[in-house]
Amino acid sequence: MGDRSDREFAAWQRVTLPLLLLGEMEVAPGHGYGLAERLVQRGLNPVKGAALYPVLNRLEDDGLATSTWEPGESGPGRKVYHLSPAGAVQLAESRRRFAEFAAIVGGYGQLTAP
Repeated sequence: MGDRSDREFAAWQRVTLPLLLLGEMEVAPGHGYGLAERLVQRGLNPVKGAALYPVLNRLEDDGLATSTWEPGESGPGRKVYHLSPAGAVQLAESRRRFAEFAAIVGGYGQLTAP
């Protein structure tokens, strides 16, 4: 960690966090910590609560996610986030646009001068 490529990866992860969280909710609903853990299992950097919960709240405020309260097993209840129908539409659109962007970036090594 600490070199330029790790900082770049962390910046990309920050920018795409809403998309990543919507994708995880598509796989299965989850509470905030659980969603963050699943991202780590996919090879992403750990997401701190200070970055995670504002994004989850914004997704909910924007109607892209819904939430329910689940009773805690031995402590307080947990808020479980679900992908909303509008979130599924947004996720599909974001994936399409991300693929277009990745194709543009990936094509630079193959460009020829005019």
